[in-house]
Amino acid sequence: MKAVVIYGSPRQKKSASYHVGDNFARGLKRAGVQVEEIMLIKHKIKHCLGCYTCWTKTPGKCIQRDDMDVILPKVMEADLIVIATPLYIFQATGLVKDFLDRIIPMAEPYLVELDGTTTHPMRGTTKRRKIFLISVAGFPERSHFDGLVLSFKRFAGPKGYVGDILIPASEMMSKDGFQREYTELYKDIEQAGFEVAKNGAISEETKKAIVEKTTYTEEQVSKFRHVANKYWKSLQPKEYSQVQLSEVDAVPLKMSDKGMGAFFAGMATMYNPNAILGLKAVVQFNLDDDSFHLIINETECQAYEGAHEEPTTTIISPANVWMDVSMGKLDGAQSLMKGLYKVEGDMTILMKMNKIFRRK
Repeated sequence: MKAVVIYGSPRQKKSASYHVGDNFARGLKRAGVQVEEIMLIKHKIKHCLGCYTCWTKTPGKCIQRDDMDVILPKVMEADLIVIATPLYIFQATGLVKDFLDRIIPMAEPYLVELDGTTTHPMRGTTKRRKIFLISVAGFPERSHFDGLVLSFKRFAGPKGYVGDILIPASEMMSKDGFQREYTELYKDIEQAGFEVAKNGAISEETKKAIVEKTTYTEEQVSKFRHVANKYWKSLQPKEYSQVQLSEVDAVPLKMSDKGMGAFFAGMATMYNPNAILGLKAVVQFNLDDDSFHLIINETECQAYEGAHEEPTTTIISPANVWMDVSMGKLDGAQSLMKGLYKVEGDMTILMKMNKIFRRK
């Protein structure tokens, strides 16, 4: 069995659709399938001219010379075509659309009936290639994929469409630092590839496991929107040097202090003034019954016990949750989205916490 995996994201290996497709391909390979992986962004593929020359003057061959000369034979040899694409305006990317438009030389111009509808016969073969769809989206609801799935089911035909993996709210999947959060999901996706190769479809058990890990409740969707909006707002330019810091008479915490005091004193020593140049901010931490805050004044950072009157950012969390986030045992963004802790004020501080307070 031969399969070709078509990656349609311009982000290449940094994309969420690549991570899903790559793990699916691993499952195919584990089952003994010969897999050809094609990153469309790396190839020159011109738009279809709609000239029908590939049906008339040069049957089976496009009049244009580009990388489809290399790609098309690989697709024609495949038993399974896997399309891995992010959702762009409820459809596949332009890269994928150009690719699909340019496979028209595979078909003959004649009209035939197949599965109760009119189509074109495939050139030089009677085998029916199977189509598997992989797609990811930034929106959290699975319903956003409906149009894409419908178009691919029409493209493949009722007997050619063998399934799909659809991952909503996938933006964090494209980040290198978040990959370990998807370890179990990636195992399920690899198993899905293995099952498609062996049985022609994903088992109900594996399908259920993938859907359960990637489905959000109404409450989680609401939190997702809230966090996403704060994130995008945090990326807007800010003039932190205009923040006015009130004077503090208290004595800064030291590493020799006990408990959480020592923790925040240590955190202050990890301050990186180059993360946000000219940063003036107060980061308040309300952990259980204890309060601490960090005062950042451009090139220096000091830790204090208690609450500050005008914090820039306030983190409200159980102490054990924030400790696990700080130590990397819990993912900060995922934990926030799940409601394990809350943030008030400027989200930029939270989003850049790992850069502002880098480990030595």
